[in-house]
Amino acid sequence: MKLVSISLRNLRVRALSSALTTVSIAIGTLLLSALWLLLDETEAQYQYGAQGYGAIVGPKEGSPMDLVLNTVYSLGLSQGHVPFRVYRELHDGEGQIEGTSRRINMMYVIPQARGDTYKQFHIVGTTDEMFSQFFYKGESRDPSTHQHLDLREGRYFTFGHEQFVEFADEYARKRASGEAEDEDHDHDHDHSHGSHSHGDTIHFGPENEAVIGYQVAHDLGLRIGDPITPTHGSADDPGAHVHMESACQVVGILERTGMPVDRMIYIPISTFLSMEGHDAIRDTESQTADSVGLSAIICRGRRYNDNQNLRWAFQGRRDAQAAVAHWEVTRILEIVGNATRVLDVTSWLVLVVAAVSVLVALYNTMNERRREIAIMRSLGARRSQILTIVVAEATLIAFGGALLGIVGCHLSVFGLAGWVADTTGVLLDWTAFSMREVWLILFVTALGGIAGVLPAIKGARTEVAANLGPIS
Repeated sequence: MKLVSISLRNLRVRALSSALTTVSIAIGTLLLSALWLLLDETEAQYQYGAQGYGAIVGPKEGSPMDLVLNTVYSLGLSQGHVPFRVYRELHDGEGQIEGTSRRINMMYVIPQARGDTYKQFHIVGTTDEMFSQFFYKGESRDPSTHQHLDLREGRYFTFGHEQFVEFADEYARKRASGEAEDEDHDHDHDHSHGSHSHGDTIHFGPENEAVIGYQVAHDLGLRIGDPITPTHGSADDPGAHVHMESACQVVGILERTGMPVDRMIYIPISTFLSMEGHDAIRDTESQTADSVGLSAIICRGRRYNDNQNLRWAFQGRRDAQAAVAHWEVTRILEIVGNATRVLDVTSWLVLVVAAVSVLVALYNTMNERRREIAIMRSLGARRSQILTIVVAEATLIAFGGALLGIVGCHLSVFGLAGWVADTTGVLLDWTAFSMREVWLILFVTALGGIAGVLPAIKGARTEVAANLGPIS
């Protein structure tokens, strides 16, 4: 213990050099621990964000990963359309799905239509089953544990499966008779899809309602009763079309979930498909409701195997494909993990360089400390004790730097968590400590001790008689 006290005194004497070396160790440790924490939290958020999306049925074009990225995280573009008949088959099929002999029982089947935005947030056309049936926490077999998309304030819009079926049938009838084209032609004049304006006042029809996520309300300062005007494509595109005729009124704001849901705007799917330029039936040869196009269908089986069986059932079909959300998210995270290995290696190199700086800093002080060491030797200090003192100095510097780096990492995450959440929607838990960080501190401390061995050997070999006099 006395030798450690001497090491601490020596560090205080060379406070500036010790502090700079400690900071270099801290920076390397901070980079590595921050990388680990961000990867762990991002992985947890991605896995968490996909909860509730057991399987996603979408267009045959594109890959299953494209389908999951677009439907769950609103990344990329929808690759095409899946026909309404697939949605009807899944929703009303009573477990029998074309393409498989196994019965696949669905807990919920929820349609989605995508492609429009408001500011930087995506608009999703859907039914009210997104609020009444979709859940992202809880046991599948125990409805009492289900965590649905709860309201922070306001109410949900009302537009269910039966109304969607009626809308599809009616739209197909009008399309076949030519009425749909006439309505589209006169759309700018009569605003017949639910809203119209007089001067600066917007009047909303009963179907032009929107329920928005927490992040949307927070970032845009939206309140109950505020208008939302959908934009076809991205609002940053100078050629984007703003659907003034289909302005929607905010009627509900969802509670924060920490999922991509927080960044979504939900409107009735009939409103979405009825917008000017949104031709609900893309098949020119068919004018039936079964040809109404959807971007995706969110499904969740009553059993875990139902989601897998659904994917296999659609592998041989030409009208749609199915992706198991959990599988695709795992693949995404593997790709991200491989890409971050370069950063991981870089952080380790920074630590090694920091350890070398400990070696250089201590080695360079040995010349200055020859007289001090000679005096200690003349007073009875053994070579092993001199060796211990110098190694202890290196170890203390490394330990202090490692501890400072870990603390700095979590404090940095604490300070940036709000900005990261607002920018990306990823919620970072700054208190998320792991045993890996403890092992990192021990490893860096040991690395520092090893770096101090060479300077310690040089100090221990100091000749007493030659260095007792003043050193010029």
